[in-house]
Amino acid sequence: MRLTVVLAWCQLTIVCLSIIRTLYLHPLHNLLGPKTWIAFPILRYISSVRGRLEIDMRTFHGKYGEAVRFGPDQVSFITAQAWKDIYRHGHGDEQLPKVLHSTSNPSDIISARNADHSRFRRALSHAFSARGLQAQEPILRGYVDKLIQRLDEIAASPTPVTNMVKWYNLTGFDLIGDLAFGESFGGLDSGEYHHWVATIFKAMQGMAFVKLRDAYPLLFRILSPWLASESLMEARERQIEYSTLTVRKRLQNSLNRGPADFMDSMLRHHGDKEKGMTDKEIEANANILIIAGSETTATLLSGVTYWLLRTPDALRKVTDEIRSSIKSDTDITFRTTSHLPYMLACLTEALRIYPPVPGGLERSTLPPNPVNISGYMIPPGTKVSVHQLSAYRSPLNFHRASEFLPERWLPCAKEDPSSPFYHDNRDVLQPFSVGPRNCIGRNLANAEMRMILARVLWNFDLKLCPESTSGWEEQRSFMLWEKKPLMCFVKRREGLE
Repeated sequence: MRLTVVLAWCQLTIVCLSIIRTLYLHPLHNLLGPKTWIAFPILRYISSVRGRLEIDMRTFHGKYGEAVRFGPDQVSFITAQAWKDIYRHGHGDEQLPKVLHSTSNPSDIISARNADHSRFRRALSHAFSARGLQAQEPILRGYVDKLIQRLDEIAASPTPVTNMVKWYNLTGFDLIGDLAFGESFGGLDSGEYHHWVATIFKAMQGMAFVKLRDAYPLLFRILSPWLASESLMEARERQIEYSTLTVRKRLQNSLNRGPADFMDSMLRHHGDKEKGMTDKEIEANANILIIAGSETTATLLSGVTYWLLRTPDALRKVTDEIRSSIKSDTDITFRTTSHLPYMLACLTEALRIYPPVPGGLERSTLPPNPVNISGYMIPPGTKVSVHQLSAYRSPLNFHRASEFLPERWLPCAKEDPSSPFYHDNRDVLQPFSVGPRNCIGRNLANAEMRMILARVLWNFDLKLCPESTSGWEEQRSFMLWEKKPLMCFVKRREGLE
């Protein structure tokens, strides 16, 4: 009995000394942050499982400032300089390596090591080139035609009310499914989520449990009966399994649609170890492309719709601009929508106030010397990131940061010293990231968002239903936002047949 007590006290002493060292003797001890999270890293994982990590991080930055130590070896920044220091290069000219939080398969373009990432990016570049974008426009137009048709049917119905989040998701998934697998998920036709698409939302939540399991396997095993994690992790496995089967089916199909097709791009050097991808890598990357290429765009469209309907003056201005500049629905193209400055400002402001990827993309500092990140000397082996939601909603970076004000992105706001937005730190807004690992699909995403928003506002007058009037933006996040239904009245624009 005495030995047990002694061992327990020894263990407790070791834990206490470790906490004291972490808080007060660690090279990062001068950086401010929540001491409980620094001493007990499991709190971050619990916050993530609850879907509150990004909200908590925003609170920390509001309290502690532009650089926050939120774990023993983790620092979050919200400055424009940090984007350059973390993502453009590392120690000297070396790129900082990506941090892998899970032992999951790292063979996709998001989680791959730097060398593999470069190979994947080269293999996909054909589909995301200017020629590829040109070939994708008629395919996108076809799906937007279906979206407008379905909204038209709703507007003509006795109860012209619908969930715009759902229709944006169906459009995005149908389009990217076509580009990645050569076939649509059929969501716009059926008006319902394909079973594989439905599992994606649970799979994203399941990823938080995967990270907790990998970090604390024994504790996870003990707590799992109370975590309700099994179904979420199974959803993730089913989603990956279906993606694998669909890719294999596409690989057996000789269909070749040229530069518009993601799969054709990945198959150009199939089997070449230096230039191409293996079957497993194609499967993993197709799965990532479906999620990253559809969910993020649908999220932004949902956000800009919500904030426009909450901001009548901005809605009136953008609607007038679209309808006065474009005479026919068929004139809404990639080219014409790139010349609507107020609409572009609205989309940019939505990316700021409601970033589709709200968290930070972590990198690890390299030995042997400390690295200067935004004026802070950060020791080797530290996980560093720019936390997007915190950076974009911070009054340190933007005037009236919590308000939807597209005017801050107009040229006059940048050029006129008397503008209240003149001193906004616009360079901190990098929703597609920067450097060699920035979003390869940025041009397609921008073109898609512009065309869909322009056509919806050209054809319809929308109004929020009472249940979506306020509080819609109060959402949980599991890497991506867990969006609530956005219920809207849909009315066909007056004067249209």
